[in-house]
Amino acid sequence: MHIVEGLVPMLSRRVFLSTFVVILLCAVPHGAWITVDAASGRSDDLDFSGGPNDGQVISGTYTILMTNVANMDFINVEVFDGATWSPIANVTDAPWLSAWDTSSHSDGDHQLRIEGTFTNSTTTGWVVSPTFTIDNTAPTGLSLSASGSVIGDGSSTISRAWFTTAEAGTMNFDWNGSDSHLSHATLTNVPGSGNPPQDGPGAILNAWAWSPGDLPEGTWNPVLSVFDEGGNSAQTSIHIGIDRSGPEVGTPSLSVATGSWTDATILIFNGLSSGATDNDGSGIDTYHVRDSTDEWADIGSAGSGTMNLDEGVRTIQFRAVDRVGNIGDPLNVTMMIDRSAPVAGGWILPSLTDSLSGQVAISIDATDENAGIDVAACSIEYGFDSNGAGSTPDISSDWLSVGSGTSNSLSAAIDWSTRAGQFLSLRATLVDTAGNTVTTPASHFLILPGLDFSISDASLDRLIVRAGSEDTVQLEANIETNEVYAGSVIVRIESAPASRDSMTQWTTLNSVSINTGYLMDQQERIFVNITLLTAGEFDIRVIVDPDNSISERDEGNNEAFLLIGAADPEVIGSVSGFAPDLVLLLLAGLFASRVLKRREAAS
Repeated sequence: MHIVEGLVPMLSRRVFLSTFVVILLCAVPHGAWITVDAASGRSDDLDFSGGPNDGQVISGTYTILMTNVANMDFINVEVFDGATWSPIANVTDAPWLSAWDTSSHSDGDHQLRIEGTFTNSTTTGWVVSPTFTIDNTAPTGLSLSASGSVIGDGSSTISRAWFTTAEAGTMNFDWNGSDSHLSHATLTNVPGSGNPPQDGPGAILNAWAWSPGDLPEGTWNPVLSVFDEGGNSAQTSIHIGIDRSGPEVGTPSLSVATGSWTDATILIFNGLSSGATDNDGSGIDTYHVRDSTDEWADIGSAGSGTMNLDEGVRTIQFRAVDRVGNIGDPLNVTMMIDRSAPVAGGWILPSLTDSLSGQVAISIDATDENAGIDVAACSIEYGFDSNGAGSTPDISSDWLSVGSGTSNSLSAAIDWSTRAGQFLSLRATLVDTAGNTVTTPASHFLILPGLDFSISDASLDRLIVRAGSEDTVQLEANIETNEVYAGSVIVRIESAPASRDSMTQWTTLNSVSINTGYLMDQQERIFVNITLLTAGEFDIRVIVDPDNSISERDEGNNEAFLLIGAADPEVIGSVSGFAPDLVLLLLAGLFASRVLKRREAAS
């Protein structure tokens, strides 16, 4: 800007007006200012002030300002387009300037000239400017791009270019534009702090590598501004986004309840997109699902599907993936799957005899590996069967309910005294908390008599006797019962040769009856005299209830065996009171030794 100097004193109005115009024109972006040197009185030094310079590019409204004006009526201003000079202004008053609209002329090289006319009609002659260029055409063919996007080309918000660039990473922009007098370019509205430096004038790279160190997530519309030397400019922009965060999956609707056991085989799910969000990122592309022990399966953008369920406590996971590949945190859902029926163990019950009375507690051992037994849903049934075979008790004709649970008691109304020889049949329906059910096969338990006879402490008062009816030996034994017995029982003593075979018959030597009530204390000591009619070695058998007329729990423990020898009277002679002589003592010793050996062998 130039300051007006040395103005010739004029009317105060003209001085004020000239100063105001000069100040006003300081704000005009184009043109050159000149000063008027009227004080010197030079009339032949008319000139341009400050331009246009040689090779200068101008555009829009250019202010032509003239200097060294004194005593002039007007100044003619003309422009040369390379072929013809054409008038553009006639300036008649201070401050001797003209606002020239260059857009009324074609782009290209031009010159200006001025000529002043004095009050006496004389002229100054033409003053010609250097050659300059008019350029009112803004740059064209602008393009801006950001390389390395995952998706999108940035041409619109729908096709926004999305990046996963790290916060400390670099974004690379490329640009282009055409202009005969290209000056420089700027890039604004970019992510991060500040803007990239101006590209040009001078060396133009047509690119920016932008790495401010704080690239945030979000969306932007970077603006490219391209300028030429005349001050013309043009802009274009692109649409970009940075997305480094995975999306959040919505809450699915599930066909199988969570938090409780179920026997489901298939899970149906939908609604993963309901409430899902990528938090203003690139947008959700697809959804994944898996059992936590398996690989992820892509179920598409609808967010629905089905999957097979394995048994056990399963963690089903859902997640979303956005358009640039960011994977969100999984949503975990716990499924408790059990399709296996409970496993029955053994029955637990007391010994079944006809002596039972009152309620009889029974239970079944049952397990379930996953869901566990639903005890309240289980039940027990019973019945009585004649042979312990078949699936339905034939005596009771059907299954009778004991009640719910895996443990219960048989009714006190059952008369067990009539059940000896029958079978108690049991079965259970077992249910787990997932609803799996199994009915056990029938189990049959024989009901035995409660009474049992046994013999203990059986002995003979001698090991050798004289054969014949005149010599007796006394047998002693304890007859015992396992419970109070009010009836009577027969005890029989038999003999058979020690060398017998399976065809040998036992001979009854004696019998004794234990009368009614004698076994109320569960034992009775008997004393029985027996004789052996023939010589030899004999087994003596003591039998309780020899005819099995009384039902017992164990019929196999009713016998006791003893060994005795009978000497031939003709060999040993007649010995009064069976007082043996030396020979008889020797025989007795040998026999006793044999008896002991047999007993040891038997044991």
